[in-house]
Formats: sequence, C-alpha cells, structure tokens
Amino acid sequence: MNENVTLVENYSLPSNGKIYAKLIDPEIELRSMTTTEEMKRLAITDKPYKQMSDIIEDCLTKKLGMSVYDLCLGDYQYLLHKLRVVTYGPDYKVTVRCPVCGELFDTTINLDEIKVLEYNPELDNLMKLTLPVSKHELELKFQTPRDLDRIETRKAEMKKQFKDMEYDPTLMLSLVSVLKTIDGDPVNPYTAEEFIKKLTMRDTNALIKRSSKLQDSIGTDPNIICKCESCGSEIRTPFRFTSEFFRPEGD
Repeated sequence: MNENVTLVENYSLPSNGKIYAKLIDPEIELRSMTTTEEMKRLAITDKPYKQMSDIIEDCLTKKLGMSVYDLCLGDYQYLLHKLRVVTYGPDYKVTVRCPVCGELFDTTINLDEIKVLEYNPELDNLMKLTLPVSKHELELKFQTPRDLDRIETRKAEMKKQFKDMEYDPTLMLSLVSVLKTIDGDPVNPYTAEEFIKKLTMRDTNALIKRSSKLQDSIGTDPNIICKCESCGSEIRTPFRFTSEFFRPEGD
C-alpha cells in the first residue's frame, strides 16, 4: 500500500520578515493538512487563534525562528489562506448579496488571486500618531493572533469581575492591543485601558482609523471582488470565513 503523500508549496510572507524585533526569513514551505491537524482544528478551545497558529506551525516544513502565534495578523492570515490552498486547492465557494439588486447568489473565488499587500518602508510612518485633541504621542504596533486571544480572555475576566458592566469592552481592548508606547513610555495594558476610556471620541476615532490602516497594510486584501450573476454589477465585499474554507463540498 502506498503511503499518503502531502503536498508542499513555497510562499513568501507579506511582511518580508522585516517588521519583527528579529529579522526572520520570509521564505517558507507549507505542507497540506492531514487528518491529525483536522482533529486538532475541531478540538474545543478557548484560544482559537493559538489552536490555528499551532496547526500552521505544524505544517511548516522549516521553522520560522518565531512563533506563528506572534506574527502580525497579515502574515498569519496569509498563511491561513495558503494552508487552505495547499490542502484543498484555491477554489472557495462563497454566498454574496448584491447591494445593487439585492440578489443572493453563489460564486467561486480563487484564493491565489486575492491581492496581497507587502511591507514597504513607508508603512513605518503609520506607527506614529499624535492625537488631535490631547496631543498624546502614540507608537502603534501590528496586532497578532496572541492579541486576539488575549482580548477574549480579558473580556471574560472583566465580565466575571464587573457583573453590572454596562458596556462591551471589545473596542477598548482592541485599541489597547495596538498600543506600543504612550508619550514614549511602554504600555501597561491595565493603565492603558483607563487611558483609552478617558479619550475624547475625536482622539479615539483618529486612533481607530490609523490602527485599521496599519493592520490592513500587510497581508491578503480584506475584500473580494466578484460580479453579480443577476444584474452584472461588480461587487466589492468583505472576505468571510465559512465552513467551506476548511471543509469544502464536492471532494
């Protein structure tokens, strides 16, 4: 009996390995998932990003020199897309509603054809922000999969600690996770929570917009473009992960 053979493909990280404290080799080899990785993916966890990061790391044929869990989200999501491609192929079926005619239709996109944004030195300018009202000087950083798990963990802690909490802390925690320094001082997450809560909304809005621009500057385009089968309109719509991503029909 022939042994099962996994596919291996070569890719290059969108960050070019240049945004980390230690320069890493952006050239990677990624093998397809096996049943072992699928069982890990289906396991119940309160840290889904660590779970998926570990699976990606298992499928790298050579190690990066840092944990996938600590990559920027752009690199992580790029690897997630490529793991799906090397395992199941690039065709990804999605359901889209046309904003012009309202028609709901199914279409297939090619994951390999989604635009990839790569690092360039000009992105460093996005990491510095002077808030328009308070004039605080902020240094920002790229979010990581670890940050997203920490946000959910901290939300659970807060809801347990403050049972009468009247607000959803997601926005605050997300903004704290992108702060590296405030007026030159390294960020303490707990004092940074109070800092964010007291900002005027004009300052907060400036931080939200700059952070979004920074996070979206590297990695796969967060939107896909397709054509409505009913009216022919070209549609730009957010990319969504569905059950079709890691359990495609038709095989």
